[in-house]
Amino acid sequence: MIAHLSDTHLLAGGAPLAGVVDTEGHLRATAERLAVAAADADVIVVSGDVADLGEPEAYALAREILEPVAAAIGAPIVWTAGNHDERPAMRASLGLPGAPLDPLDSVLEIAGLRIVALDSSLPGWHHGGLDEGQAAWLADALADPPPLGTVLVMHHPPLAYRGQLMRLLEFRDEALLAEAIGGADVRAILSGHLHINGSGTFAEIPVVLAGATSYADDLGGPPPAMHGIDATQSFNLIEVYADSIAHSVVPALPHPTRETISLQLAEQVIALDPETRADRFSRKPD
Repeated sequence: MIAHLSDTHLLAGGAPLAGVVDTEGHLRATAERLAVAAADADVIVVSGDVADLGEPEAYALAREILEPVAAAIGAPIVWTAGNHDERPAMRASLGLPGAPLDPLDSVLEIAGLRIVALDSSLPGWHHGGLDEGQAAWLADALADPPPLGTVLVMHHPPLAYRGQLMRLLEFRDEALLAEAIGGADVRAILSGHLHINGSGTFAEIPVVLAGATSYADDLGGPPPAMHGIDATQSFNLIEVYADSIAHSVVPALPHPTRETISLQLAEQVIALDPETRADRFSRKPD
């Protein structure tokens, strides 16, 4: 299983984003809930905009918050750069290999699945694309498919964007990407960038967006302005099976709740044999 979070937008010293959004506090709360919801995760994926201004201290803060959770559940972290990230600082602060200005591309194979992180950020720009040579690198990375195939992670989703202004910041090398992944074993593309939960398809491949842990974009606000709200933060769980993929959205922050099924009843049902359990939990009363 993949735990997928995105757009943490941390600032040095945990300073509030735009003076109002506690992105550090939100990520700490996310980490606590991640440890419960994704206790069986094989890998944690962060799909870009780890920092808001590319500050080394912001990346250090991300490591401080997320690495203990990753260690506790035994899952490595795959970092992908976004348009707010700066390659040299991100690479140095997160201990990632490669030359300072090279794309932050990587490949990890785990539990029969290959995770390919593709850096869709372009230095000096907020829209996304591919640096020279990245398409060829990606095609090579997709050779020799593992048993469960590949999940591609990139910050800018290769989708049509609903927000009018965000269309200016879209991924602009869709033809190159389609050619590189054509005929390969890519099962899904995981992205962020838009600060919404969403999904679609690209080259007949499912694309899944993780809602930001920092703040959300409210598409219900009057256009063409953009409306950020300090609410509905979330992360995703992606379960990859041999013949299917399941996607779940998890609220990132604590909230009022009630037990729709009590702990006592849940433990009783789990302890039953399968046939009795189905009869007890699934059969409707006469």
